[in-house]
Formats: sequence, C-alpha cells, structure tokens
Amino acid sequence: MESVQKFLHGTLEVTIFDATPYSSPFPLNCLFTNGKPTYVTIKIGNKKVSKTSQEHDRIWNQTFRILCAHPLDSIITITMKTKCTILGKFHIQAEKIVHEATFIDGFFPLIMENGKPNHELKLRFMLWFKPAEFELSWRKITSNGQFQGLRNATFPQRSNCHVTFYQDAHHHNTFQPPLGICGSPRNLWEDVYRAIDGAKHLIYIAGWSFNPKMALVRDPGTSLRHARGVKLGELLKRKADEGVAVRIMIWNDETSLPIIKNKGVMKTHDEDAFAYFRHTKVICKLCPRLHHKFPTFFAHHQKTITVDTRTNNDLREIMSFIGGLDLCDGRFDTEQHSLFQTLNTQSHCNDFYQTSIGGASLHKGGPREPWHDAHARILGEAAWDILTNFEQRWTKQCDTSSLLSTPSISNLTRDPVSSSNLNDRNWKVQVFRSIDHVSVTPLARNLKVEQSIHEAYVEAIRRADRFIYIENQYFIGGCDLWDNNKHCGCRNLIPIEIALKIVSKIKAKQRFAVYILIPMWPEGVPESDPVQDILHWTRETMAMMYKLIGEALEESGEPLGHPRDYLNFFCLANREEEAKKEFVPPYSPHKGTQYWNAQKNRRFMVYVHSKLIIVDDEYIIIGSANVNQRSMDGKRDTEIAIGCYQQDNARSIQAYRMSLWYEHTGLAEEMLLEPQSLECVHRIYSLGEGMWNIYSGEEVVDMEGVHLVNYPIKVPKDGIIEDLDDGNGNFPDTKAPVKGRRSQVLPCIFTT
Repeated sequence: MESVQKFLHGTLEVTIFDATPYSSPFPLNCLFTNGKPTYVTIKIGNKKVSKTSQEHDRIWNQTFRILCAHPLDSIITITMKTKCTILGKFHIQAEKIVHEATFIDGFFPLIMENGKPNHELKLRFMLWFKPAEFELSWRKITSNGQFQGLRNATFPQRSNCHVTFYQDAHHHNTFQPPLGICGSPRNLWEDVYRAIDGAKHLIYIAGWSFNPKMALVRDPGTSLRHARGVKLGELLKRKADEGVAVRIMIWNDETSLPIIKNKGVMKTHDEDAFAYFRHTKVICKLCPRLHHKFPTFFAHHQKTITVDTRTNNDLREIMSFIGGLDLCDGRFDTEQHSLFQTLNTQSHCNDFYQTSIGGASLHKGGPREPWHDAHARILGEAAWDILTNFEQRWTKQCDTSSLLSTPSISNLTRDPVSSSNLNDRNWKVQVFRSIDHVSVTPLARNLKVEQSIHEAYVEAIRRADRFIYIENQYFIGGCDLWDNNKHCGCRNLIPIEIALKIVSKIKAKQRFAVYILIPMWPEGVPESDPVQDILHWTRETMAMMYKLIGEALEESGEPLGHPRDYLNFFCLANREEEAKKEFVPPYSPHKGTQYWNAQKNRRFMVYVHSKLIIVDDEYIIIGSANVNQRSMDGKRDTEIAIGCYQQDNARSIQAYRMSLWYEHTGLAEEMLLEPQSLECVHRIYSLGEGMWNIYSGEEVVDMEGVHLVNYPIKVPKDGIIEDLDDGNGNFPDTKAPVKGRRSQVLPCIFTT
C-alpha cells in the first residue's frame, strides 16, 4: 500500500514513565536545577502535540493518545525540560516507526544541546503505533458489541438512549420523504415549545445567540394553535413564575456596546436578552469566552436545551436538545427555503434575515437568507450528560451568588426501563466537547483541554468502509499539506483523514464516496475580508484533498478513474420565479449592487449551518462544531456534540440521510441507498451540475424545490482544481472570487 505509507497515519500511544535523577552542574544562569519541576513534551515536526505535568521527582506515568496523519519525513521529538532549560531530547523518524519499529519500550539516554548523548540522564518511555488501516469498520465493531466509545472524553458512552433527528426548524405537512423508511419528519421548534411548556422542574438553555422576542410556532396549520405567535421570552417567564428553575447562559459578545445600540458585531442579542429578563424570575447570564490572548474573538458556541419531561409511566426524566440551531433570528425555515414568497407571511414578515447583503431589509425586499440546519433530541443518560455540561460551565463562569437552584428531583428517573418501552431505547450515545479548563471544570483526568469532538470525527472517518456524508458551515483543515500557509495553525486532521481514506480505497480497488455539503460562502458580505479569508482557507483545503486523490489515481493505473468519482463538494441554492400576491417592498436597492442583482435574478444561496457527519449509515456525529480549527481546537470556541449509533440493525441513520437528501435533491431513487456506488455518485453530481446551470444562468428559471448545486470549482483528472470555465471566477451577482483571497490584516487564528 505504497500510497498510504507516504504518511505516518494512525494512532501513536506514548507513555512517559520516569527519568533518572540528574545532578550534574548546569550553566551559571541555572545553578539550582536539581529538584526543580521537570516535564516532557512530544512534538511531531514543529508542532507540540502533548505535554506531561511538572514533577519534582521526575515520575509521570502519563499516557497520551496522539492522532497522526503526517508526512513520513516527519520527526517525532520527545524533550525533557524545566522552565529554565532543555535537559535533553530523543528523536524518532516517522519512517522508522512505520517500517521498522511500531513498538518501542525502554530506558533511553537523551541527546544534549551539543548533539551528544548523556548516558547519565535517561528517560523511560513506551511508544506504540497502530496504523489507521487496522481500525475495524463501524458495521463490524458495533455488531459484535466491541465499541466502548471514545476514551479521551469526559462523558462515557451511554446505552439505552433514544435519539430523534431534525432537519430545519419546521416542515410543511406535505413534506414526506419516500421509500417507506423515513417516516414523517418532526418539527423541531414545535417540539422545543412542547418541551419547555411541559417542564415542571428545570429549563436550562445555553446558546451562542438568543432572541427572547421571537416566536417558535408560526405555522397557521399547527396543532399547537394556542402557541402560535407566543414569544419565547414570555413562555420562559411564565414557566419561571410557575416555579420552574429557568437558567439561560448566553455567550457574552463583548462588542455589544451601547454606542452601537448593543447590537454587537455578531448581532447575537446578548445584551437585549439580559435586559429582557432583568427583574424576572428567569436567571439569564452573559458568559464571556475567556482566552489568554484573544478574549473578544472566540465564542461559547454550544447550543443546548435541557428540560424535565413526563415519561410513559408519569415519572419525570431529562430530555436534551443539541445541534446547530440557536433560538434566534433567521433560523425559522422549511424545506422550501423560500427567498421572496414568504416575506408577507407570519413566518418571515417579522423575521427578515439577510446578513450576506449589505443594507438588506424587509423594506427593500428579498431575497431573505434561507437557513438549513440539523439538530437532535436525546432521552436517557446522555441527556443527563448535556445537563452536567451546562452545570459545569455555569459553576465555572457564572456569578456564584446565582448558582443553580437545585430542583426537586425526587421524581426524576435515570432508569430507562421504568420510563418507556425498551424498543425505543436502542441507541448508544456519547457526548463530546471542544472546551478548556477556563470554561469548565472538572475535565477528564485533570486535562486542561478536551478535544473529543475532533478525536471522534477522526475515529469516525477511519472506521468508514463505504461512504461519508458531511454537512457543515465550514470545511477547513490539514494546513501541513497545503501549498501555501502551512504554518497558519489550522492543523485539524479531518480533511486529511478523508483524503487518505479515499487514497487507501483507490489502492485497494474498492468503491468509496464522500459527499460534502457547505454554503457557497460563509455568512457575511462575500467581498468582505473575513469571508474572503475563509474562502481562501477552504480552497487550500479542497486543493490539498483533490491533489492527494489525483496522485493516487495516477499511481493506481486506473485509466478511467476521476477524483470526482470519490469526492464531491456541494452547496444549496434557490431561484424563484415571481408568484402572485408576493410582498411588494416600498423601496428598492441601488442599481448594480449585489442586492439589486440578486433581486433582479431572483436567486440566492441557502445557508448551510448544519454540523454533522454520517458514516456508512451506521454512525453519526451531530452538534455545534464546525470543521475548522476554531471548533476543533478546544482552546478557541467551545462546542458540544453527540456521536451515536443504533443496535439491532435499525435504520434510523439511513432514514435521516435519505430524508436530508430528499429535501436537497427531490430524488426518491433506490440507488441512493448505496451512496458508494459510481451510479449514485454520477447521479448526484449530474443533478448538481444541472441545477448549478439553472442557478447561474441568465434566464430566471424556478428551481422547483431542488436546491443541491455543485460547488463552483473545476476538478480535472489530475486533481489540480481551477475556477469554472464559464464566468469570471466570482459567485453569481457578486464581485467576490470563489477562491477567496488572503487577508492582509486578519491573523490566521481568527478565520481558521
């Protein structure tokens, strides 16, 4: 497997045991080193990947599990040091680990700064490398019950849970995915209303953004007629008056200043929500994302709702919601993702949202920014873990004078056997996080940073056997293999892992397919510096992946193979012909602007905000984390997600994917049940190509509810991607290059 062995690809487990006492004299600037706290670091290349605690007696006994997808010429360096000086190093070539010594164990002399070994100073460690190709597939490991969950996570894998998936905030009752496996999708915000309204003891809400003045229930045909138009804040105040402990924890956007009417750069309504609940029984706290260098630029990005709910046996248990949807403006949408035709309805006349066009407002008319998202609801022990996460964050960062009131929990049960039919509790669920000790306490094994979402993504990809489907707001990573900006710090392994998985399947002559759905551009004016910067990183990521795949195809000698047979990027869009009785705005945008062009051409992207990965229809991760360094790092944005699968060969994950694909494509064909097949790949790609031609064409043609379009890049057989031949390399109606441009002002850490 020559292509795969160009990389140190797998898991490196390193245990640092102890070191010999060291009493030789140091340089004059560090005379009294003996007995000083000593620690050990592990680097791959120039990147530190692990660090022990500081110990006076030089006994650590600490084990590190390091995910590797690094070039074979990388050097692994184990360094022992004090705060004052480097005591010695041990170097191991990645190539040697792969080809000669996957297991190293011993008491080794360290190399001093002058390059000579110091035989009086030795470090005892054990190193074991497990190649990624030896990971069992999801189907094999879940069917035999071997999978015990991720080890490096605060919360263990839970059994006997129930999971419900949602796509978008709402659906029309005419939306019915076919093939008999999907069932009728539930309406997320109506279920959230029911959950809050039915709570008796507690309602805990954590969010990036929160608007108490918006309504959850808006459909004229809803069965919750009494709830239609009720403001979320009024519902929560009523529940607090009933004696329910209502706690709301919102990210404190420190740019929300009175001088700009508390709107803030991100318009999260944090100050408005805080003021709304002042002098009520609802306790609302603004929670800053503390960071030692950039306290203003990173966010608490978790989105969770936890309530107590009634069981079938009239007991009470915990229910939690988790995913990508915040309770705020612009998120209410249906599978239709209308641009203009809902502006005079209750759905959007009071909730016009458009942040990608400067100066947009309802008074100037559409297009609004349609919103596609994904969410989940959990019952069982994992729902309690989401509650625990909330309590840990509240205890760590919120005012201790307003600690959570302990509700009467005598009726709350953790026992699924007594709460409902066991047939409903056939899910295994684990809660993952990106978070650090500044935001939460305690972390597992006294770690300072938890990166379990990133580790879960990598494990999910390595266990993939047939296909991967991703929906995400961003897709950036693997900078070590980019053509440029290799040292920008965006080192998450997700894109590299996907590319290497495809490479291994090409070498093994096995079918495999990856479908990645992202927005055309990240939220914001497309010509702006931050948006163009993120597009630049996205292009670097795509280029790296397609280049690896192109090289693998050339080496395989497959004369007909093409990178698009294995990897495709898509986005969502809409184009609407003018309908009768549409909203007629009193004002118009300036001629020639992006706003004017989009209105004239009656088109706009559907903003993809989901954060999910589905592998082989067997395993799914869904939550708040984007595929970028901000979300995966643990020391930047705080995130939460769940990874889950079903026992007993149930098909709920497949049904969810098919429902999502039906929303995006309108297709109801049997071939979609086999996404890895070349027939399915070509069918989806050709549909996306046709819809892109309709979307980008000069004539206004209604897309008739089909929203999937190919991401606008050209992928030749060699994998060296280019701009499309037609057009000028910009997104339609804009002057924004699809490939983006590197900002001359913004530091990499903000936009990666």
